[in-house]
Amino acid sequence: MNKLRVYSLLTTIVVLIVLLQGSIVTKTGSGQGCGATWPLCFGEVIPYDNPTLETIIEYTHRLLSSFAGMLVLILSYWSWRTLKHIKEVKFFALLASAAIIVQGLMGAGQVVYGQPPLIMALHFGFSAISLASVFTLFLFTFEKPLKTIKIQVGIPFQRYTMAITIYSYAVIYSGAFVKHMGAATACSGFPLCNGELVLFSEGLVVFAQMFHRLAGVLLSIFVVFFFVWIMTKYKKQRFLVLIGSTCMLLVLIQILSGVGMVLTTNQNLTIGVIHALTISLLFALFTYTIVLIRRN
Repeated sequence: MNKLRVYSLLTTIVVLIVLLQGSIVTKTGSGQGCGATWPLCFGEVIPYDNPTLETIIEYTHRLLSSFAGMLVLILSYWSWRTLKHIKEVKFFALLASAAIIVQGLMGAGQVVYGQPPLIMALHFGFSAISLASVFTLFLFTFEKPLKTIKIQVGIPFQRYTMAITIYSYAVIYSGAFVKHMGAATACSGFPLCNGELVLFSEGLVVFAQMFHRLAGVLLSIFVVFFFVWIMTKYKKQRFLVLIGSTCMLLVLIQILSGVGMVLTTNQNLTIGVIHALTISLLFALFTYTIVLIRRN
């Protein structure tokens, strides 16, 4: 079990790095760093001839993505065989494998054929699903036979948690769409957009930016309500309180990094990476919470 725990932690970290690498590829415009060829890079296994920075970024992303894919497939099989006492393990093992495969195929398709922003955003979306699945498998390694973790909550809270999890994924997708649309700098200033509070009449780029802003604000409100609900009705369940507190911290970082991206006109790579990191971790944490509350 300890070996599986260490391996699943390593896999989670690698998948997380791949997710963040994808954000860097998009932000630096390195998606065509190896031309329109895949899996080769400009027709070569290794681009030796004075590679540009974009080529290096894209090529290392391909290498690490392939490595992550192998790690996830091994983890899925290993977890399936070892954690038989956890009924949810099969679902997440299959989901992790499927998500990492689809993620890789979509990345290859984007390079070779090119894809519209709506489809390209799904690439990041599947990365988030892959991370959530692997993260959940990692947490499963701490559960022993006859001692699986449960959280006792009412049906309304269960439904609310499921709804907010789905909604957080929608926010992930809207943010990825904004990046691929090149709409991250469509609005100057915050909270106003080009001097106006709500601006939906300036074309699709500005609309995408404002829609994502409003979606993010609404998610923050939902998370605050989630935390207040826990503290007023389930505060005796310490693990649930820990989950709620972590969600509050993540959504706070998400808001601050989003504002930071606007105020720095999306020129700070670190802020952009943090923004992608926190929403992905939030979705992963909500995913694991659903598992725990459905064990009632």
